[in-house]
Amino acid sequence: MQAVAVSFDIQNSRAYPSKEQLLTDLRMLADQLNQAFPEALVPFQVKSGDSLLGVFNEYQVSYPLVLMLLHQPLAGYIGIGFGQYETLSTMQADEANGSAIIFAFEAQEAAKQAQNQIAFSGPPYLPTALLNGYIEMLYPAYFGKTDRQIELHRLMDQYPDATYEEIGLKMGFQEKDARMNVAKLVARSQRKQRRRLEKALVDALKQLQVWEAIG
Repeated sequence: MQAVAVSFDIQNSRAYPSKEQLLTDLRMLADQLNQAFPEALVPFQVKSGDSLLGVFNEYQVSYPLVLMLLHQPLAGYIGIGFGQYETLSTMQADEANGSAIIFAFEAQEAAKQAQNQIAFSGPPYLPTALLNGYIEMLYPAYFGKTDRQIELHRLMDQYPDATYEEIGLKMGFQEKDARMNVAKLVARSQRKQRRRLEKALVDALKQLQVWEAIG
């Protein structure tokens, strides 16, 4: 079965003050991810005490998963692998196997060398370099040229249904000026261009899965 596997490896886990706290934090994050993305072949589970692994059957889910992992407090490396999930009889991460999982771990290692700590990997015929290029354009700069513009993109990603006024209040603007100030920041921060790039990335993920199924 076609699948995408997502691995999240804690950055510098050996320096974590308490291994029990690390395990607790990872379990909490896994619960949050599984609540947000319930349609998993393998729900997110802790691997080796310092990483998470989840497997899904739709390639495009990987982008909102990346966003959620970016907007939580644990720092880590995100690896996204495309391929096959071959152990359909299990939903346990320790028993799961297939090329998607192998490529996720390969991507995780590549993410350690990437500035944005995110990487895609897959079979040689998949243009994962293109997907990595999209991600490099999107993160970590968010198209923002100032700290305020970068903060705007982060908040609008984290709260996609919030109004301009609500975003402005989260940014610390006074209520009477919140909407106007956010509108100005949106115009100056290339928000629309960034959204078009995000749409292109998601469309590419969908199309790659279709092509692979046909091939």
